Amino acid sequence: MIAQVYSRAVASELKLTLMNEYPDEHPVALVEAAGTAAQSVTWLPLYAIDRQDVGPLSTLYLAPMESGSSFENFQATIARLRSPEGCPWDREQTHGSLRSNLLEETYEVLDAIDREDLPGLREELGDLLLQIILHTQIAIEEGDFQMHEVLAGIDAKIKHRHPHVWGTTQVAGAAEVIQNWEAIKRGEREANGHAERSLLDSIPTTLPALAQSYAYSSRVKRVGFDWDSIEGVRAKVAEELAELDAADSPEERAMELGDVLAALASLARWLEIDPETALRESNQRFARRFRRVEALAREQGVLLEHLDIAALEQLWQTAKTQVG
Repeated sequence: MIAQVYSRAVASELKLTLMNEYPDEHPVALVEAAGTAAQSVTWLPLYAIDRQDVGPLSTLYLAPMESGSSFENFQATIARLRSPEGCPWDREQTHGSLRSNLLEETYEVLDAIDREDLPGLREELGDLLLQIILHTQIAIEEGDFQMHEVLAGIDAKIKHRHPHVWGTTQVAGAAEVIQNWEAIKRGEREANGHAERSLLDSIPTTLPALAQSYAYSSRVKRVGFDWDSIEGVRAKVAEELAELDAADSPEERAMELGDVLAALASLARWLEIDPETALRESNQRFARRFRRVEALAREQGVLLEHLDIAALEQLWQTAKTQVG
């Protein structure tokens, strides 16, 4: 029950807040003058509460959510899986054994985003949440930390690092927000006795190499370690390609190729392109086109390995036209 829904403006703000957690069509009741002779009850969907006449004696009743739809209920589900009466497989898991699962679910979320598959994204976010709650449940059982500490920690961190939202700091735009963010993080490190940490320390060493290079380049840019213009980046790419051509040994070629890829990651940053996403999408295009090449060959009754490069190229160009 939510009392003092005394105006349509209040009802509108309340509706928007509740619709972050409740479906638009969730059943609610507007109760007028409860406990008096003039009492009335009007059932309606949540989205319509600001379309009704309300006053000082208006109260909103929210019907319970469907079973299984709350965060706390899902926590209880995972706790049951880990209990002696639960699942043997789940009971055996550790932070380390779940590492690959966490990584796999993260990439499946990214795949759903790349495919613009919103129903798939909803499902994959649930799978990722499962991993987060599993890790937290393991920590609870081992006495390390609890979910309320996880939530309180990230909530406090976000608010502390956004003083322009939860404070009086004024910012001119996103660039100033990033500058403030780094200054605040530096202050946090000093307060925790880690003032000498590198700017790069918070970038995970387990990131895919291309994404890690992009992250390093973006991070050092914040302190001015960058080219003056994109022409300098292009020149760096050309320089690294020349050094790759001049390399004599396999070890030197591997090192120089790494430098080429790092320079390309910096070029991607200057072009405001995420190189990991760009390469993943290029891989998807290649796979889509090559599968079409295989299908075209089957339709023509030929084997790919029996075709010369000219015939393969013709199939490839046809596939590009047909599937993009």
